[in-house]
Amino acid sequence: MKFLVLCALFGAVFAHTWMSCPWSFDVDPGRPADTAGIVKIIEITAIPKTAIFAFLLTQHQTVGPCENENVWHGVKYPNEYKAGDRMKVGWTSNNHAGGWVRIALAPYGQHKTHKAFDDNVMKITCYGHDQRPGQTVYGDCKHPCNARAGCEYQAYEEDNARFDTTVKIPHNLADGDYVLQIKSAMSSHPHFYYSCARVKVTGGNPSMKCPQNKLIVVPGCLKGTAVELKKYTENSKPAQFCYREDGPGYIDADMYRVPKNVQCDPRITCAVSIDGKGCKGQHKMADITNDWKPEQICGEVKPAPAPTCDDGVKNQGEERIDCGGPCVACPVTMPPTTPADRVYSKFEFNKIAYASEGYINGNAIVHVRHAVKRWRMTLFFDRKVEISQHWGGKLVR
Repeated sequence: MKFLVLCALFGAVFAHTWMSCPWSFDVDPGRPADTAGIVKIIEITAIPKTAIFAFLLTQHQTVGPCENENVWHGVKYPNEYKAGDRMKVGWTSNNHAGGWVRIALAPYGQHKTHKAFDDNVMKITCYGHDQRPGQTVYGDCKHPCNARAGCEYQAYEEDNARFDTTVKIPHNLADGDYVLQIKSAMSSHPHFYYSCARVKVTGGNPSMKCPQNKLIVVPGCLKGTAVELKKYTENSKPAQFCYREDGPGYIDADMYRVPKNVQCDPRITCAVSIDGKGCKGQHKMADITNDWKPEQICGEVKPAPAPTCDDGVKNQGEERIDCGGPCVACPVTMPPTTPADRVYSKFEFNKIAYASEGYINGNAIVHVRHAVKRWRMTLFFDRKVEISQHWGGKLVR
């Protein structure tokens, strides 16, 4: 009788999210948060088993840095890449939306400590949400939440809300096994969840040395309601990885390239959806035939066009479509309440960098039309900001 009760609890509780591309340490599509915890429950009889189960379940998912490395059905799925390859990294939505995902890479054998991943962060991206009108409510959506299917991939940095991304395998890694980690506190969950995948890398040049970047670029995302962005970035250090064959480079400079594992479908299964019937009718969900190895049959997947400054898409760190960032400066547009007697003729704002907390450092230059003794400049922002430093004038709030 005890065994039957435990199985009922096991089948009803899923982990909140896990890495599904590349294949993670635990590829069970119905994975609970902790299978090892069930053994411990059977051994302990002094307190109610349901209470112990709940404790062990929560503890394993939030402690990290990885889940247990299991071999399900006697199979270990290979994740083999060469230096310079792009790799699709995806996670199952499990009906949640909002927040960020931190991605880090550490050598296999060093992956059992948080510090190994904290010191080797590759990027931070959005967890994802269903962008269709009315489909994301209070941090939840119906799995698959418009997540990207297999044979599709994120080709532009701004297309970052579909529960996946791609990363570039660094050129300065020694041949060997590594562990890729995702860390996320999605939706309203007050703590982080972790998932890892074992990756074999060859063809690198470990003699290359690339200085560590000072900043982690953080995109604007639909926020989770419990864990702030600063919790993702504290203790996080950019890895000393070379993303070009001849130097540091940028991890997403060639994001338009097709990732090697493009066939992987991070949505996995409709079994985790709160709307199983509706899920099966979503784009290509019915084409996933093996939940343990979720893939699509692709045929030829052509790379997206390389971004340009005249392609009509905001796709390469531009301020607006085809202007700002690597393109020509965007024209200054004034709000309709601009006074007719303004004394300036031109306004320039140059973005310097994204700081790790998501702030923007920049220089604002006002070209004055004629001399005035006192003047005031008003800045308009499209989101809530905090001005932490200013100089050359008085800040009026």
